[in-house]
Amino acid sequence: MSRLTIQTRRPGLGGAFAGLALELAPYVAAIAAFLGGAMMVASAATPAVRDRLTFVAKFAPIVVIEFSHFAASMVGLLLMLVGSGLWARRQGAYWAALALLIVGAAFSLTKGLEYEAAALLLIVALGLWPARKAFDRPSRAFSGQIAWVWILAAAAAVISAGLLGFWSYDQKVFTDEMLWTFVRDGDASRSVRAGVVVALATLIIALWSLFSTPSPRVKRPGPEELAQVAALLDATPGVRADARIWLSGDKDFLFSDSGQSVLAYRIRRRHWIVLGDPVGPAAERSELMWRLVEAADRAGGRAIFYGVSADLLPSLAAMGFVMRLVGEDAIVDVAAFSLTGKARQNLRTACNRAAGEGWTFDVLPPGSASALAPELAAVSGAWLARHASGEKGFSMGFFDPDYLDRDYLAVVRREGRILAFANLQTASDSHEAGIDLMRHLPEAPSGLMDFLLVSLIEWARANGYAEFNLGMAPLSGLENRRLAPIFARIGALVFAEGGALYSFQGLHAFKAKFGPAWRPVYMAGRPGASLTLALLDVALLTGGGWRGVFLKG
Repeated sequence: MSRLTIQTRRPGLGGAFAGLALELAPYVAAIAAFLGGAMMVASAATPAVRDRLTFVAKFAPIVVIEFSHFAASMVGLLLMLVGSGLWARRQGAYWAALALLIVGAAFSLTKGLEYEAAALLLIVALGLWPARKAFDRPSRAFSGQIAWVWILAAAAAVISAGLLGFWSYDQKVFTDEMLWTFVRDGDASRSVRAGVVVALATLIIALWSLFSTPSPRVKRPGPEELAQVAALLDATPGVRADARIWLSGDKDFLFSDSGQSVLAYRIRRRHWIVLGDPVGPAAERSELMWRLVEAADRAGGRAIFYGVSADLLPSLAAMGFVMRLVGEDAIVDVAAFSLTGKARQNLRTACNRAAGEGWTFDVLPPGSASALAPELAAVSGAWLARHASGEKGFSMGFFDPDYLDRDYLAVVRREGRILAFANLQTASDSHEAGIDLMRHLPEAPSGLMDFLLVSLIEWARANGYAEFNLGMAPLSGLENRRLAPIFARIGALVFAEGGALYSFQGLHAFKAKFGPAWRPVYMAGRPGASLTLALLDVALLTGGGWRGVFLKG
Protein backbone atom coordinates (compact mmCIF):
# COMPACT_ATOMS: atom_id res chain seq x y z
CA MET A 1 0.00 0.00 0.00
CA SER A 2 1.29 3.44 -0.80
CA ARG A 3 1.96 5.70 2.10
CA LEU A 4 -0.79 8.11 2.95
CA THR A 5 -0.28 11.80 3.54
CA ILE A 6 -0.90 12.95 7.10
CA GLN A 7 -2.80 16.22 7.42
CA THR A 8 -1.19 18.14 10.25
CA ARG A 9 -2.82 21.59 9.91
CA ARG A 10 -5.94 21.98 12.04
CA PRO A 11 -8.95 23.35 10.12
CA GLY A 12 -10.67 26.53 11.32
CA LEU A 13 -14.37 26.85 12.14
CA GLY A 14 -15.29 27.29 8.48
CA GLY A 15 -13.20 24.28 7.55
CA ALA A 16 -14.88 22.23 10.26
CA PHE A 17 -18.35 23.07 8.89
CA ALA A 18 -17.17 22.34 5.35
CA GLY A 19 -15.84 18.98 6.52
CA LEU A 20 -19.15 18.18 8.20
CA ALA A 21 -21.06 19.14 5.05
CA LEU A 22 -18.79 16.91 2.98
CA GLU A 23 -19.39 14.07 5.43
CA LEU A 24 -23.17 14.44 5.10
CA ALA A 25 -23.12 14.95 1.32
CA PRO A 26 -23.39 11.25 0.32
CA TYR A 27 -26.53 10.76 2.39
CA VAL A 28 -28.17 13.96 1.15
CA ALA A 29 -27.24 13.07 -2.44
CA ALA A 30 -28.65 9.55 -2.07
CA ILE A 31 -32.00 10.87 -0.82
CA ALA A 32 -32.12 13.57 -3.52
CA ALA A 33 -31.35 11.04 -6.26
CA PHE A 34 -34.04 8.68 -5.00
CA LEU A 35 -36.64 11.45 -4.83
CA GLY A 36 -35.64 12.68 -8.29
CA GLY A 37 -35.99 9.19 -9.69
CA ALA A 38 -39.36 8.70 -8.01
CA MET A 39 -40.51 12.01 -9.52
CA MET A 40 -39.54 10.83 -13.02
CA VAL A 41 -41.27 7.48 -12.62
CA ALA A 42 -44.43 9.20 -11.35
CA SER A 43 -44.28 11.65 -14.25
CA ALA A 44 -44.01 8.80 -16.75
CA ALA A 45 -47.12 7.21 -15.24
CA THR A 46 -49.27 10.34 -15.64
CA PRO A 47 -50.55 12.03 -18.82
CA ALA A 48 -48.45 14.80 -20.34
CA VAL A 49 -49.78 18.36 -20.61
CA ARG A 50 -51.45 18.41 -24.06
CA ASP A 51 -50.32 21.89 -25.10
CA ARG A 52 -46.70 21.11 -24.26
CA LEU A 53 -46.84 17.76 -26.02
CA THR A 54 -48.28 19.43 -29.13
CA PHE A 55 -45.44 21.95 -29.07
CA VAL A 56 -42.76 19.22 -28.80
CA ALA A 57 -44.41 17.27 -31.66
CA LYS A 58 -43.79 20.20 -33.99
CA PHE A 59 -40.03 19.68 -33.70
CA ALA A 60 -39.57 15.97 -32.90
CA PRO A 61 -41.00 12.84 -34.57
CA ILE A 62 -43.36 10.69 -32.54
CA VAL A 63 -40.75 7.93 -32.21
CA VAL A 64 -38.45 10.36 -30.33
CA ILE A 65 -41.27 11.33 -27.97
CA GLU A 66 -42.20 7.69 -27.32
CA PHE A 67 -38.57 6.73 -26.76
CA SER A 68 -38.07 9.69 -24.42
CA HIS A 69 -41.12 8.65 -22.40
CA PHE A 70 -39.79 5.11 -22.01
CA ALA A 71 -36.21 6.26 -21.38
CA ALA A 72 -37.30 8.79 -18.75
CA SER A 73 -38.99 6.05 -16.74
CA MET A 74 -35.84 3.89 -16.99
CA VAL A 75 -33.66 6.80 -15.90
CA GLY A 76 -35.97 7.38 -12.95
CA LEU A 77 -35.67 3.74 -11.91
CA LEU A 78 -31.88 3.86 -12.21
CA LEU A 79 -31.70 7.06 -10.15
CA MET A 80 -33.55 5.33 -7.35
CA LEU A 81 -31.15 2.38 -7.54
CA VAL A 82 -28.04 4.55 -7.75
CA GLY A 83 -28.95 6.05 -4.37
CA SER A 84 -27.54 2.97 -2.63
CA GLY A 85 -24.18 3.56 -4.30
CA LEU A 86 -24.22 7.24 -3.32
CA TRP A 87 -25.00 6.30 0.27
CA ALA A 88 -21.93 4.01 0.22
CA ARG A 89 -19.76 6.86 -1.21
CA ARG A 90 -18.88 4.99 -4.43
CA GLN A 91 -17.07 7.00 -7.10
CA GLY A 92 -18.84 5.09 -9.84
CA ALA A 93 -22.26 5.79 -8.34
CA TYR A 94 -21.43 9.51 -8.18
CA TRP A 95 -20.56 9.80 -11.86
CA ALA A 96 -23.48 7.58 -12.83
CA ALA A 97 -25.88 9.79 -10.84
CA LEU A 98 -24.47 12.92 -12.42
CA ALA A 99 -24.94 11.49 -15.92
CA LEU A 100 -28.43 10.19 -15.14
CA LEU A 101 -29.55 13.56 -13.76
CA ILE A 102 -28.40 15.39 -16.90
CA VAL A 103 -29.82 12.77 -19.26
CA GLY A 104 -33.03 12.65 -17.24
CA ALA A 105 -33.41 16.41 -17.58
CA ALA A 106 -33.03 16.11 -21.36
CA PHE A 107 -35.63 13.33 -21.60
CA SER A 108 -38.03 15.31 -19.41
CA LEU A 109 -37.93 18.04 -22.04
CA THR A 110 -38.21 15.81 -25.12
CA LYS A 111 -41.05 13.68 -23.77
CA GLY A 112 -43.37 16.55 -22.96
CA LEU A 113 -41.52 19.79 -22.21
CA GLU A 114 -41.53 19.13 -18.43
CA TYR A 115 -39.17 21.97 -17.68
CA GLU A 116 -40.00 21.96 -13.94
CA ALA A 117 -38.71 18.39 -13.58
CA ALA A 118 -35.73 19.16 -15.81
CA ALA A 119 -34.82 22.18 -13.67
CA LEU A 120 -35.03 20.20 -10.43
CA LEU A 121 -32.80 17.45 -11.83
CA LEU A 122 -30.22 19.97 -13.01
CA ILE A 123 -30.26 21.69 -9.61
CA VAL A 124 -29.49 18.35 -7.95
CA ALA A 125 -26.69 17.75 -10.47
CA LEU A 126 -25.21 21.18 -9.76
CA GLY A 127 -25.41 20.50 -6.02
CA LEU A 128 -23.58 17.21 -6.50
CA TRP A 129 -20.61 18.71 -8.30
CA PRO A 130 -18.92 20.49 -5.33
CA ALA A 131 -19.34 17.34 -3.20
CA ARG A 132 -17.42 15.01 -5.55
CA LYS A 133 -14.55 14.60 -3.05
CA ALA A 134 -16.98 13.00 -0.60
CA PHE A 135 -17.30 9.97 -2.87
CA ASP A 136 -13.88 8.52 -2.18
CA ARG A 137 -14.60 4.80 -2.29
CA PRO A 138 -13.45 3.23 -5.57
CA SER A 139 -15.62 1.10 -7.83
CA ARG A 140 -14.42 -1.60 -10.18
CA ALA A 141 -14.87 0.66 -13.19
CA PHE A 142 -12.61 3.30 -11.58
CA SER A 143 -9.97 0.97 -10.15
CA GLY A 144 -8.47 -0.29 -13.38
CA GLN A 145 -9.95 -3.77 -12.94
CA ILE A 146 -12.65 -3.06 -15.52
CA ALA A 147 -11.80 -0.34 -18.00
CA TRP A 148 -14.83 1.97 -18.15
CA VAL A 149 -13.92 2.96 -21.71
CA TRP A 150 -14.80 -0.57 -22.79
CA ILE A 151 -18.19 -0.27 -21.11
CA LEU A 152 -18.82 3.00 -22.92
CA ALA A 153 -17.67 1.45 -26.18
CA ALA A 154 -20.03 -1.50 -25.67
CA ALA A 155 -22.92 0.86 -24.90
CA ALA A 156 -22.14 2.89 -28.04
CA ALA A 157 -22.08 -0.31 -30.10
CA VAL A 158 -25.48 -1.38 -28.71
CA ILE A 159 -27.01 2.04 -29.48
CA SER A 160 -25.51 2.02 -32.98
CA ALA A 161 -26.86 -1.46 -33.65
CA GLY A 162 -30.29 -0.34 -32.48
CA LEU A 163 -30.27 2.65 -34.80
CA LEU A 164 -29.11 0.47 -37.67
CA GLY A 165 -31.98 -1.92 -37.03
CA PHE A 166 -34.42 0.95 -36.78
CA TRP A 167 -33.45 2.30 -40.20
CA SER A 168 -33.15 -1.16 -41.78
CA TYR A 169 -36.88 -1.75 -41.39
CA ASP A 170 -39.90 0.35 -42.15
CA GLN A 171 -40.32 2.51 -39.05
CA LYS A 172 -44.04 1.81 -39.06
CA VAL A 173 -43.55 -1.89 -38.32
CA PHE A 174 -42.37 -1.20 -34.75
CA THR A 175 -45.27 -1.68 -32.32
CA ASP A 176 -45.70 -2.48 -28.63
CA GLU A 177 -46.66 -6.07 -29.45
CA MET A 178 -43.41 -6.82 -31.24
CA LEU A 179 -41.61 -7.97 -28.08
CA TRP A 180 -44.16 -10.73 -27.52
CA THR A 181 -44.92 -11.75 -31.13
CA PHE A 182 -43.07 -14.88 -32.28
CA VAL A 183 -43.49 -15.67 -35.99
CA ARG A 184 -41.24 -17.32 -38.57
CA ASP A 185 -40.77 -14.23 -40.73
CA GLY A 186 -40.72 -11.70 -37.90
CA ASP A 187 -37.24 -10.36 -38.47
CA ALA A 188 -38.14 -6.98 -37.02
CA SER A 189 -39.54 -8.58 -33.85
CA ARG A 190 -36.43 -10.69 -33.40
CA SER A 191 -34.27 -7.59 -33.94
CA VAL A 192 -36.15 -5.69 -31.21
CA ARG A 193 -35.99 -8.58 -28.74
CA ALA A 194 -32.26 -9.13 -29.34
CA GLY A 195 -31.59 -5.42 -28.93
CA VAL A 196 -33.48 -5.26 -25.64
CA VAL A 197 -31.62 -8.29 -24.24
CA VAL A 198 -28.21 -6.95 -25.27
CA ALA A 199 -29.01 -3.49 -23.91
CA LEU A 200 -30.15 -4.91 -20.56
CA ALA A 201 -27.05 -7.10 -20.31
CA THR A 202 -24.82 -4.09 -21.02
CA LEU A 203 -26.70 -2.07 -18.41
CA ILE A 204 -26.36 -4.80 -15.76
CA ILE A 205 -22.60 -5.12 -16.35
CA ALA A 206 -22.17 -1.36 -16.23
CA LEU A 207 -24.11 -1.02 -12.96
CA TRP A 208 -22.18 -3.89 -11.40
CA SER A 209 -18.87 -2.28 -12.33
CA LEU A 210 -19.98 1.12 -11.02
CA PHE A 211 -21.35 -0.03 -7.68
CA SER A 212 -19.27 -3.07 -6.71
CA THR A 213 -16.17 -3.02 -4.53
CA PRO A 214 -12.90 -3.60 -6.38
CA SER A 215 -10.79 -6.53 -5.26
CA PRO A 216 -7.82 -5.24 -3.26
CA ARG A 217 -4.55 -5.29 -5.13
CA VAL A 218 -2.00 -6.81 -2.83
CA LYS A 219 1.73 -6.86 -3.41
CA ARG A 220 3.55 -9.15 -1.02
CA PRO A 221 6.61 -7.63 0.68
CA GLY A 222 9.97 -8.10 -0.95
CA PRO A 223 13.34 -8.76 0.74
CA GLU A 224 14.04 -5.08 1.36
CA GLU A 225 10.72 -4.48 3.08
CA LEU A 226 11.08 -7.63 5.20
CA ALA A 227 14.58 -6.49 6.19
CA GLN A 228 13.16 -3.11 7.24
CA VAL A 229 10.50 -4.81 9.39
CA ALA A 230 13.09 -7.15 10.94
CA ALA A 231 15.26 -4.15 11.84
CA LEU A 232 12.29 -2.44 13.55
CA LEU A 233 11.46 -5.61 15.50
CA ASP A 234 15.06 -5.82 16.71
CA ALA A 235 15.38 -2.12 17.54
CA THR A 236 12.08 -1.53 19.37
CA PRO A 237 12.07 -2.40 23.08
CA GLY A 238 9.19 -4.37 24.55
CA VAL A 239 8.17 -6.11 21.30
CA ARG A 240 6.53 -9.45 21.90
CA ALA A 241 8.43 -12.45 20.56
CA ASP A 242 5.46 -13.67 18.51
CA ALA A 243 5.68 -10.50 16.37
CA ARG A 244 8.43 -12.39 14.48
CA ILE A 245 5.59 -14.17 12.62
CA TRP A 246 5.37 -10.96 10.56
CA LEU A 247 8.53 -12.09 8.75
CA SER A 248 6.87 -15.15 7.20
CA GLY A 249 6.26 -13.10 4.04
CA ASP A 250 2.50 -13.57 3.68
CA LYS A 251 1.44 -10.30 5.30
CA ASP A 252 1.33 -6.71 4.08
CA PHE A 253 2.82 -3.76 5.94
CA LEU A 254 1.88 -0.15 6.57
CA PHE A 255 4.75 2.11 7.68
CA SER A 256 4.59 5.49 9.34
CA ASP A 257 6.01 8.48 7.45
CA SER A 258 9.05 8.40 9.71
CA GLY A 259 9.67 4.75 8.88
CA GLN A 260 10.04 4.01 12.61
CA SER A 261 6.63 2.32 13.05
CA VAL A 262 4.90 -0.49 11.22
CA LEU A 263 1.86 -2.72 11.46
CA ALA A 264 1.09 -5.97 9.64
CA TYR A 265 -2.26 -6.80 8.05
CA ARG A 266 -4.06 -8.93 5.49
CA ILE A 267 -7.28 -8.32 3.55
CA ARG A 268 -10.00 -10.93 3.20
CA ARG A 269 -13.30 -9.87 1.67
CA ARG A 270 -14.24 -6.59 3.39
CA HIS A 271 -12.06 -7.17 6.46
CA TRP A 272 -8.65 -5.49 6.78
CA ILE A 273 -7.21 -7.61 9.58
CA VAL A 274 -4.28 -6.20 11.57
CA LEU A 275 -2.20 -8.88 13.31
CA GLY A 276 -0.89 -7.97 16.75
CA ASP A 277 0.16 -4.61 18.16
CA PRO A 278 1.83 -1.96 15.97
CA VAL A 279 5.60 -1.77 16.46
CA GLY A 280 7.37 1.55 16.97
CA PRO A 281 7.30 4.64 19.18
CA ALA A 282 4.11 5.02 21.22
CA ALA A 283 3.67 8.58 19.92
CA GLU A 284 3.15 7.27 16.37
CA ARG A 285 0.93 4.32 17.19
CA SER A 286 -2.46 6.04 17.17
CA GLU A 287 -1.78 7.87 13.87
CA LEU A 288 -0.66 4.67 12.17
CA MET A 289 -3.77 2.80 13.34
CA TRP A 290 -6.04 5.60 12.13
CA ARG A 291 -4.39 5.52 8.71
CA LEU A 292 -5.17 1.84 8.34
CA VAL A 293 -8.76 2.38 9.52
CA GLU A 294 -9.28 5.26 7.08
CA ALA A 295 -7.70 3.35 4.17
CA ALA A 296 -10.02 0.41 4.85
CA ASP A 297 -13.03 2.74 4.99
CA ARG A 298 -12.15 4.40 1.67
CA ALA A 299 -12.00 0.95 0.09
CA GLY A 300 -15.40 0.05 1.55
CA GLY A 301 -13.82 -2.30 4.08
CA ARG A 302 -13.70 -2.63 7.84
CA ALA A 303 -10.58 -2.57 9.98
CA ILE A 304 -10.23 -5.43 12.45
CA PHE A 305 -7.45 -5.71 15.04
CA TYR A 306 -6.69 -9.32 15.91
CA GLY A 307 -4.31 -10.83 18.44
CA VAL A 308 -3.71 -7.55 20.26
CA SER A 309 -2.53 -7.25 23.84
CA ALA A 310 -4.21 -5.52 26.76
CA ASP A 311 -1.74 -2.65 26.31
CA LEU A 312 -3.49 -1.62 23.09
CA LEU A 313 -7.03 -1.60 24.51
CA PRO A 314 -7.03 2.08 25.66
CA SER A 315 -6.03 3.23 22.16
CA LEU A 316 -8.69 1.04 20.54
CA ALA A 317 -11.34 2.26 23.00
CA ALA A 318 -10.43 5.88 22.20
CA MET A 319 -10.96 5.08 18.50
CA GLY A 320 -14.47 3.80 19.24
CA PHE A 321 -13.75 0.10 18.82
CA VAL A 322 -15.33 -2.69 20.82
CA MET A 323 -13.08 -5.44 22.17
CA ARG A 324 -13.61 -9.16 22.60
CA LEU A 325 -11.43 -11.83 24.17
CA VAL A 326 -10.37 -14.44 21.58
CA GLY A 327 -7.98 -16.61 23.57
CA GLU A 328 -5.06 -16.68 25.97
CA ASP A 329 -1.30 -16.92 25.53
CA ALA A 330 0.44 -19.49 27.74
CA ILE A 331 3.37 -17.63 29.37
CA VAL A 332 5.89 -19.61 31.42
CA ASP A 333 7.98 -17.81 34.03
CA VAL A 334 11.30 -19.46 33.19
CA ALA A 335 12.96 -18.52 36.50
CA ALA A 336 10.18 -20.20 38.50
CA PHE A 337 9.76 -23.22 36.19
CA SER A 338 10.57 -26.54 37.83
CA LEU A 339 10.06 -30.25 37.15
CA THR A 340 9.37 -31.03 40.80
CA GLY A 341 5.94 -31.92 42.12
CA LYS A 342 3.16 -34.26 41.11
CA ALA A 343 1.86 -31.90 38.39
CA ARG A 344 5.16 -32.28 36.51
CA GLN A 345 5.31 -36.09 36.60
CA ASN A 346 4.70 -36.51 32.85
CA LEU A 347 7.39 -33.95 32.03
CA ARG A 348 9.93 -35.72 34.27
CA THR A 349 9.06 -39.04 32.62
CA ALA A 350 9.67 -37.58 29.15
CA CYS A 351 13.06 -36.14 30.19
CA ASN A 352 14.12 -39.42 31.83
CA ARG A 353 13.16 -41.34 28.69
CA ALA A 354 15.16 -38.90 26.58
CA ALA A 355 18.25 -39.55 28.69
CA GLY A 356 17.75 -43.31 28.55
CA GLU A 357 17.15 -43.50 24.78
CA GLY A 358 19.83 -41.08 23.70
CA TRP A 359 17.74 -38.14 22.53
CA THR A 360 19.80 -34.99 22.05
CA PHE A 361 18.61 -31.39 22.03
CA ASP A 362 20.36 -28.58 20.19
CA VAL A 363 19.60 -24.95 19.43
CA LEU A 364 21.16 -23.92 16.12
CA PRO A 365 21.89 -20.29 15.19
CA PRO A 366 19.85 -18.33 12.60
CA GLY A 367 20.63 -19.43 9.06
CA SER A 368 20.92 -23.13 9.92
CA ALA A 369 17.63 -24.27 8.36
CA SER A 370 18.77 -24.04 4.73
CA ALA A 371 21.56 -26.57 5.23
CA LEU A 372 19.11 -28.99 6.86
CA ALA A 373 16.24 -28.23 4.47
CA PRO A 374 15.84 -31.76 2.93
CA GLU A 375 15.68 -33.47 6.32
CA LEU A 376 13.45 -30.80 7.85
CA ALA A 377 11.14 -30.98 4.81
CA ALA A 378 10.82 -34.75 5.26
CA VAL A 379 9.82 -34.32 8.91
CA SER A 380 7.38 -31.52 8.05
CA GLY A 381 5.80 -33.42 5.15
CA ALA A 382 5.31 -36.56 7.25
CA TRP A 383 3.73 -34.49 10.04
CA LEU A 384 1.30 -32.81 7.62
CA ALA A 385 0.37 -36.16 6.05
CA ARG A 386 -0.25 -37.71 9.47
CA HIS A 387 -2.58 -34.86 10.44
CA ALA A 388 -4.28 -34.71 7.00
CA SER A 389 -3.49 -31.01 7.08
CA GLY A 390 -2.20 -28.34 4.76
CA GLU A 391 0.15 -25.53 5.66
CA LYS A 392 -1.23 -22.66 7.70
CA GLY A 393 -0.47 -18.96 7.43
CA PHE A 394 -1.16 -15.44 8.69
CA SER A 395 -1.15 -15.96 12.50
CA MET A 396 0.72 -19.29 12.27
CA GLY A 397 4.02 -20.12 10.64
CA PHE A 398 4.51 -22.53 7.76
CA PHE A 399 7.44 -24.56 6.52
CA ASP A 400 9.75 -22.35 4.49
CA PRO A 401 13.55 -22.59 4.88
CA ASP A 402 13.94 -18.85 4.25
CA TYR A 403 11.51 -18.08 7.08
CA LEU A 404 13.11 -20.65 9.42
CA ASP A 405 16.55 -19.17 8.67
CA ARG A 406 15.54 -15.89 10.35
CA ASP A 407 15.56 -17.32 13.89
CA TYR A 408 17.09 -19.97 16.08
CA LEU A 409 16.20 -23.56 15.21
CA ALA A 410 15.70 -26.21 17.90
CA VAL A 411 16.12 -29.87 16.90
CA VAL A 412 15.80 -33.17 18.71
CA ARG A 413 17.87 -36.04 17.29
CA ARG A 414 18.36 -39.71 17.99
CA GLU A 415 21.46 -41.33 16.52
CA GLY A 416 21.92 -38.25 14.33
CA ARG A 417 18.43 -38.39 12.80
CA ILE A 418 16.11 -35.42 13.34
CA LEU A 419 12.95 -36.53 15.14
CA ALA A 420 11.45 -33.08 15.73
CA PHE A 421 12.22 -29.40 15.22
CA ALA A 422 10.83 -25.99 16.19
CA ASN A 423 11.74 -22.42 15.30
CA LEU A 424 12.25 -20.01 18.18
CA GLN A 425 10.95 -16.48 18.27
CA THR A 426 12.93 -14.12 20.47
CA ALA A 427 12.55 -10.53 21.61
CA SER A 428 15.60 -8.33 21.16
CA ASP A 429 15.61 -7.09 24.76
CA SER A 430 15.68 -10.69 26.10
CA HIS A 431 12.43 -10.45 28.00
CA GLU A 432 10.60 -13.16 26.03
CA ALA A 433 11.23 -16.18 23.85
CA GLY A 434 8.66 -18.45 22.25
CA ILE A 435 7.89 -20.96 19.53
CA ASP A 436 5.98 -20.88 16.30
CA LEU A 437 6.35 -23.94 14.06
CA MET A 438 6.69 -27.36 15.71
CA ARG A 439 6.91 -30.56 13.64
CA HIS A 440 7.84 -34.17 14.48
CA LEU A 441 7.92 -37.55 12.76
CA PRO A 442 4.71 -39.59 13.13
CA GLU A 443 6.70 -42.53 14.55
CA ALA A 444 8.42 -40.33 17.13
CA PRO A 445 8.22 -41.78 20.68
CA SER A 446 5.69 -40.42 23.15
CA GLY A 447 6.89 -37.61 25.34
CA LEU A 448 9.11 -36.20 22.58
CA MET A 449 7.34 -32.82 22.39
CA ASP A 450 7.27 -32.55 26.20
CA PHE A 451 11.04 -33.04 26.20
CA LEU A 452 11.48 -30.47 23.41
CA LEU A 453 9.51 -27.78 25.25
CA VAL A 454 11.16 -28.46 28.62
CA SER A 455 14.55 -28.15 26.91
CA LEU A 456 13.50 -24.90 25.25
CA ILE A 457 12.33 -23.38 28.55
CA GLU A 458 15.64 -24.34 30.17
CA TRP A 459 17.53 -22.89 27.19
CA ALA A 460 15.59 -19.63 27.58
CA ARG A 461 16.50 -19.44 31.26
CA ALA A 462 20.18 -20.11 30.53
CA ASN A 463 20.19 -17.32 27.91
CA GLY A 464 18.66 -14.65 30.12
CA TYR A 465 15.03 -14.64 28.94
CA ALA A 466 12.37 -13.90 31.56
CA GLU A 467 9.37 -15.58 29.87
CA PHE A 468 8.67 -18.33 27.40
CA ASN A 469 5.55 -18.03 25.25
CA LEU A 470 4.01 -21.39 24.39
CA GLY A 471 1.56 -19.72 22.02
CA MET A 472 -2.14 -19.00 22.13
CA ALA A 473 -4.91 -21.33 23.20
CA PRO A 474 -7.73 -20.09 20.92
CA LEU A 475 -11.11 -19.32 22.56
CA SER A 476 -9.69 -20.04 26.02
CA GLY A 477 -11.12 -17.90 28.81
CA LEU A 478 -14.49 -17.14 27.16
CA GLU A 479 -17.60 -17.49 29.35
CA ASN A 480 -20.85 -19.11 28.20
CA ARG A 481 -23.13 -17.15 30.51
CA ARG A 482 -26.59 -15.80 29.87
CA LEU A 483 -25.52 -12.17 30.07
CA ALA A 484 -22.24 -12.61 28.20
CA PRO A 485 -21.95 -11.19 24.64
CA ILE A 486 -23.12 -13.57 21.93
CA PHE A 487 -19.53 -13.60 20.57
CA ALA A 488 -18.24 -14.97 23.88
CA ARG A 489 -21.06 -17.50 24.20
CA ILE A 490 -20.49 -18.92 20.72
CA GLY A 491 -16.72 -19.02 21.31
CA ALA A 492 -17.10 -20.80 24.65
CA LEU A 493 -19.45 -23.34 23.06
CA VAL A 494 -16.99 -24.02 20.21
CA PHE A 495 -14.15 -24.35 22.73
CA ALA A 496 -16.09 -26.93 24.72
CA GLU A 497 -17.77 -28.86 21.90
CA GLY A 498 -15.68 -28.16 18.81
CA GLY A 499 -13.37 -31.16 19.05
CA ALA A 500 -14.43 -32.42 15.62
CA LEU A 501 -13.20 -29.15 14.10
CA TYR A 502 -10.12 -28.47 16.22
CA SER A 503 -8.94 -29.79 19.58
CA PHE A 504 -9.23 -26.50 21.46
CA GLN A 505 -9.45 -28.14 24.89
CA GLY A 506 -6.65 -30.59 24.06
CA LEU A 507 -4.31 -27.77 23.05
CA HIS A 508 -5.14 -25.87 26.22
CA ALA A 509 -4.54 -28.96 28.37
CA PHE A 510 -1.18 -29.66 26.69
CA LYS A 511 0.10 -26.16 27.41
CA ALA A 512 -1.33 -26.19 30.94
CA LYS A 513 1.11 -29.00 31.86
CA PHE A 514 3.90 -26.43 31.96
CA GLY A 515 2.17 -24.29 34.59
CA PRO A 516 1.88 -21.08 32.55
CA ALA A 517 0.18 -17.83 33.41
CA TRP A 518 -2.59 -17.11 30.92
CA ARG A 519 -2.28 -13.74 29.19
CA PRO A 520 -5.48 -12.54 27.46
CA VAL A 521 -5.47 -11.89 23.71
CA TYR A 522 -8.10 -9.61 22.16
CA MET A 523 -9.85 -8.75 18.94
CA ALA A 524 -11.41 -5.37 18.18
CA GLY A 525 -13.74 -3.92 15.57
CA ARG A 526 -16.19 -1.10 14.98
CA PRO A 527 -19.57 -1.23 16.77
CA GLY A 528 -22.08 -2.91 14.50
CA ALA A 529 -19.41 -4.92 12.70
CA SER A 530 -19.83 -8.65 13.07
CA LEU A 531 -16.75 -9.79 14.94
CA THR A 532 -17.93 -13.39 14.57
CA LEU A 533 -17.67 -13.13 10.77
CA ALA A 534 -14.34 -11.32 11.12
CA LEU A 535 -13.03 -14.13 13.33
CA LEU A 536 -14.13 -16.59 10.66
CA ASP A 537 -12.07 -14.65 8.12
CA VAL A 538 -9.08 -14.84 10.48
CA ALA A 539 -9.56 -18.61 10.65
CA LEU A 540 -9.79 -18.82 6.87
CA LEU A 541 -6.63 -16.76 6.42
CA THR A 542 -4.80 -18.88 8.98
CA GLY A 543 -6.12 -22.22 7.72
CA GLY A 544 -5.63 -21.46 4.04
CA GLY A 545 -9.33 -21.44 3.14
CA TRP A 546 -12.37 -23.56 3.91
CA ARG A 547 -10.62 -26.85 3.32
CA GLY A 548 -7.81 -25.97 5.69
CA VAL A 549 -10.21 -24.84 8.43
CA PHE A 550 -12.07 -28.15 8.40
CA LEU A 551 -8.90 -30.24 8.43
CA LYS A 552 -7.27 -31.01 11.75
CA GLY A 553 -3.73 -29.98 12.46
